[in-house]
Amino acid sequence: DGVPDAQDRCPNTGAGVQVDAVGCPILFEAEATEIILDGVTFESSSATLTPNSRTVLDRVAQSLVGNPDVRVRVVGHTDSTGPLQFNIDLSQQRAESVVEYLQARGVPAGQLEALGVGPEDPVAPNDTPAGRLQNRRVELQRIGN
Repeated sequence: DGVPDAQDRCPNTGAGVQVDAVGCPILFEAEATEIILDGVTFESSSATLTPNSRTVLDRVAQSLVGNPDVRVRVVGHTDSTGPLQFNIDLSQQRAESVVEYLQARGVPAGQLEALGVGPEDPVAPNDTPAGRLQNRRVELQRIGN
């Protein structure tokens, strides 16, 4: 990855992965404070992560462990299908599920917080299946470093 082994905080980074100055996968671009975790999905109406989510979250965990000064808020979103309170609760449970997964991979609890916002911040119209799919997402917001 181009980072000398003595300075590499993430020595097991896969080939071809873009890394930061300390050898960890880049989460946030220079001025970005928010990213959508593409590929992080859940079982239907559940906070259970799908197996495919692990690849994305493993890379996130590796980066956060290697950059202990970066704090993030994991924000869960839903589409507008179903009762509002159900969606708010589900989005919170999903955010907490991601936080628990990251902690299990070594990210300290003090680096993470979870927030569920339900359908309150859509990125696409909720009147099509494609739009609802986009709105069911997890974001990372940088809250300190």
